Amino acid sequence: MTLSIIAALCCLLAVGCQDDRFPVFKPGSHVDMGKDTTDVPVTPVAEPDYSRLTASNHPRIVYTQADFDAMKAKLENGSNAPLTTVFNQMESNCKSFLTAADLTYTLSGKRLLSVSRSAMKRITFLAMAYKLTGKDEYLTKAEHDIQTVCNFKDWNAKQHWLDVGEMACGVALGYDWLYNELSAETKALVEKKLVDYCFTPAENKVWNLNFYDSDGNWNQVCNCGIILSALAIYEKDVDHCKAMIKKSIESNKTAVAAMYYPDGNYPEGYSYWNYGTEFQSIINIAMETATGSDAGLSSIQGFSKTGKYMVFMECPTGMVFNYSDCAPSSAVCPALWYFAWKFKDPSLLLFEQKRTGSYTGADDGRVMPVLLYCISKVDAGEITAPSEQIFRGEGKTPVVAIHTNWAMDATDKYLGIKAGKGNTSHSHLDAGSFVYDAFGVRWSADLGLQSYGTLEPYIDLWNMNDGSERWGSFRYNNLNHSTLSVNGGYHKVGGEGVFKGLVNGDGKLGATVDITAPLGAAVKSAVRTIYMEGDNLYVKDVVTAAGSPATIRWTMVTRAVPTIEYGGITLKSATGKYLYLTTTSSTGTKVSLKTWSTQSANSYDAANTGYYECGYEMTVPEGETASIIVKLSPDE
Repeated sequence: MTLSIIAALCCLLAVGCQDDRFPVFKPGSHVDMGKDTTDVPVTPVAEPDYSRLTASNHPRIVYTQADFDAMKAKLENGSNAPLTTVFNQMESNCKSFLTAADLTYTLSGKRLLSVSRSAMKRITFLAMAYKLTGKDEYLTKAEHDIQTVCNFKDWNAKQHWLDVGEMACGVALGYDWLYNELSAETKALVEKKLVDYCFTPAENKVWNLNFYDSDGNWNQVCNCGIILSALAIYEKDVDHCKAMIKKSIESNKTAVAAMYYPDGNYPEGYSYWNYGTEFQSIINIAMETATGSDAGLSSIQGFSKTGKYMVFMECPTGMVFNYSDCAPSSAVCPALWYFAWKFKDPSLLLFEQKRTGSYTGADDGRVMPVLLYCISKVDAGEITAPSEQIFRGEGKTPVVAIHTNWAMDATDKYLGIKAGKGNTSHSHLDAGSFVYDAFGVRWSADLGLQSYGTLEPYIDLWNMNDGSERWGSFRYNNLNHSTLSVNGGYHKVGGEGVFKGLVNGDGKLGATVDITAPLGAAVKSAVRTIYMEGDNLYVKDVVTAAGSPATIRWTMVTRAVPTIEYGGITLKSATGKYLYLTTTSSTGTKVSLKTWSTQSANSYDAANTGYYECGYEMTVPEGETASIIVKLSPDE
C-alpha cells in the first residue's frame, strides 16, 4: 500500500470528542460516529540514499563513530542522567558476560528464540560497551559470541522464523559497530551466514509463517533482521542487498498501515506493542541513520499517535489494559524513547523516565543499545501528564481508554473497553469486555494470556476459526471475559464489535459498543454503554432476542471475592475495600445473580488463582427487548 493511498483513506477519529465532527454520545442514544473523508496531505518522503553504504563507511547503522564519540562525552560529563543510568546497567551486564558460558544451539520446544535473544543482547551490549569504553575484553568476547552463533548449523528458520529475525539483528549490529576491529575471518563468516541463514530462507520460503504477508509483530521482527543484515553487508553484494531491503520495506509499510492506522492503537495489545514496536523503531532508526531516510515508515497514518496509545494503556493500579494475549502487569516500554525523540513529545515519557533503572534486566533490555541513541538525544525537561481524559482508537482492534485524572493513585479511576473481533492476531473472544480500576483496586479484570508452551502440546492454539480448540481454552473465550454471552455459546470469531460513540458530558465518561455481530444470530441487537459517573460505574445492556428466547450471561471477571447477598453482589478486595454490584431492569426482565468458578475442567488450563467471576443470567423472550443496568458502587 503506497503512502498516497494510505493518505486518501485516512479519517481522523476524535480523542475526547473535542472535534464537533464527532458527536458526544449520551447513554441510551444511537448516534453513528461520523467519518472525516478529507484527504490528509502527506509530507514528501526522501528516498533512501544507498550510495552511503560503502566499505569505508562503518559503523553506519544507528551510530557513526562520531555518534559513539558524542555519547562517550555525555557519559563523561554526566549531562544526560538517563543515558548514564542505562549504560551503567549495560556495562554491569557486560562484566557478567565475560565469564558466561558459550551460547549453544538449544531448542525450547520448536523455538531457538531464547538463544537468539541472549545472542542479540550479549553481542550488542558488548559491542556498545567496547565503543564507549575502549576495553578490549568486551571486543574479544563480542567477536567470540558472533563466531559462535555463526557456526551454528542454522538459525532455525524452518521451525520458527522469529528466531532468525532476532539473531540476525544482533549479528548485523555487532558486525557493523565493530567492523573496523573484527578480524577478516570473522567478517567473512558473518557475511556468509547472514546470506545463508537469513536471506536464503526468506527467499526460498523456508519458514513456519510467511512474515512478509503478516500484519503483526512477526512482520516487524523478521523484516528488521533482514533490513539490518542487508544494511550491514550492503557493499558485498549491492543488488542482492538492495532487493532484500526494498522487499522488506514494502512488506513492512503494508503491515504498519494495517496495525497503527488510523489512531495508533495496536491490534495485539500492550505486550505485543512492546515487542513489535521496539523492532519497528529499530527499522526506522537504522534506515534513517544509514541511508538518510526511513522510507516514509514513520509518516504512515496513525504511527505518530501510537506513543499516546501506550500511555493510555497504563492504569492506576500498576496494571495495564491487558486485552488479547497480554499479561496484566505493566512493563518497561523503551520504544517510547523513540517516539519522544522522533515526534518531539517528551510527555510520552510520563512513566518511562522512572523505569530506566530496570531496563537491562527486563526481557526488552536487549534493544537498549539501539534505543540508547534516542535517549542520548532527548531532553526530557518537565514532563506533564496528557491533557486528554479519553483515548479512542479505531482500526483493526478498536479500544477506548479513560482516566478520570492522571494521579495514578486511588483517586484516579480507569475504564478500558474493547471492541473488535476474535480472528485477529492474538485476539480473544472479548468484544464488549472492560477493565475497571477504582479506589486502588482492579474490580473488572482480564485474565490475559497463558504461556503458549503450556497449551501448544494439547490444542491447536493458532487456529482462529469458529469451532477451533483455541476457544475451548478457558482464558480465550467470551464466557470468561467481562462481556455478554448468549445461550452458553462462543462469540462468532468474524463478528465485529463496533464503537458507536463516546460518553463525555454531564460528569460521565465512557463509550457505547455494539456487540450484535459477535453474539450471532440469536440476537437481533445487543448494545452496551459503559460509563463512569462520580464514584460509580454503570453498564447498560439493551438486548433484543431473535426468533427464539435468548439466555444472556453477563460476566465480570474480578480480583475481588464476590458474595451474593441482600439482592446484589458484594465484592471484597484483598485490601479490604468493598464494591457493590446491583442490577436494575427497565423492562421487568427477571435477573438471576450468579457466581462462576474460574477453575477450568481442562487439565492444560491455568489455575486462575486469585480471580473470580460474577454477574447474572436472564432470558429474553423471542423478539422482545430487555434493558438491564448494572451499577458498581462503593455505597450499598
